[in-house]
Amino acid sequence: MTYRELCYEFCDAGIEDYKAESMILITSLFGVTDAYVVANPSRDYGGKELFSAKERRKSGEPLQYIIGKWQFMGLDFFVSPDCLIPRQDTGILVEKAIKEVKDGYEAADFCTGSGCIGISLLKFCPNIKSMLFADISENALNMAKKNVYAHGVEQKSVFLQADIMRYLPDKKFDMILSNPPYIPTKDIENLSKEVKREPRVALDGGEDGLDIIKRLVSDYTALLKDGGSMFIEFGYDQGVKMDKLLSEAISGGLISSYEIVKDYGGNDRLAVIRK
Repeated sequence: MTYRELCYEFCDAGIEDYKAESMILITSLFGVTDAYVVANPSRDYGGKELFSAKERRKSGEPLQYIIGKWQFMGLDFFVSPDCLIPRQDTGILVEKAIKEVKDGYEAADFCTGSGCIGISLLKFCPNIKSMLFADISENALNMAKKNVYAHGVEQKSVFLQADIMRYLPDKKFDMILSNPPYIPTKDIENLSKEVKREPRVALDGGEDGLDIIKRLVSDYTALLKDGGSMFIEFGYDQGVKMDKLLSEAISGGLISSYEIVKDYGGNDRLAVIRK
């Protein structure tokens, strides 16, 4: 099968970015570059591996799970159906956090999934003292461990399997990071078939999508040291609710201030909370 033929099949299957996905699949499976594929349009990329990968993608399985890795913040991360696929807009969280890291900071990445947030921060800020990676899913946490060791930051990493709705660590942090589940339960069935292949536990945020976010604001802000900060990603349409929630947190004395940050598409996406 040539690159062009694969493009035709993916297009017929309704895959929106069929050219880019065809290129990524071929370069990942055969170890060739984009330039090579373009310069050799008639090469036949045969074999059972490509056929299997092609059929999996046409069935709706995310490309990232098929090739087993994805890039985030310029770094490669292993991914699997046990964890959420890293997305570009989450980079806003890391970029904002990088600007506030100070020497000796102790940080935590709750609902860590692949570990891409905490690992990226460790890679870009080697002055961080430690990072706690926590997730309710043992399999997701194992994927985070795999990525931690792949990026050589294991000496600064601690792992915790826990349900943060029921567990509160006995430790304080300079910085807390989280991309928690925030999709309302009723909206799960309306997601694309690709997103529905991602772990539901990483998507479902309860009735209004804010179950875990409310827990983070009401209880986990107490884990911040004085002057510490919390970074929480939320849904593109939840800005008004987040503003109300955080205004009430200020009134209740839980936090001192907050900022709502927009993503690359101009949507409210990130809450930066200060103790």
